Amino acid sequence: MSNSESPQARLQDAYLLSVVGWQHLLQDSVEKLQQAQLHAWGEMTQTFVALYQDAWDRWTARFGGGVPLDG
Repeated sequence: MSNSESPQARLQDAYLLSVVGWQHLLQDSVEKLQQAQLHAWGEMTQTFVALYQDAWDRWTARFGGGVPLDG
């Protein structure tokens, strides 16, 4: 800022910096929330994969000759 700026311009600059700071804080919070949601989705997906694999192993053991196909 130069010394020739009016107090009103300085006040507007301070307001703008405050708003930008709040936007940055909000954006960081939203990004952390989204990362947590994606992590939870990944964990849930791994759980469903394990359940599917267990069901497949049981089915193949019962109806496929007694030995799971994947080992």
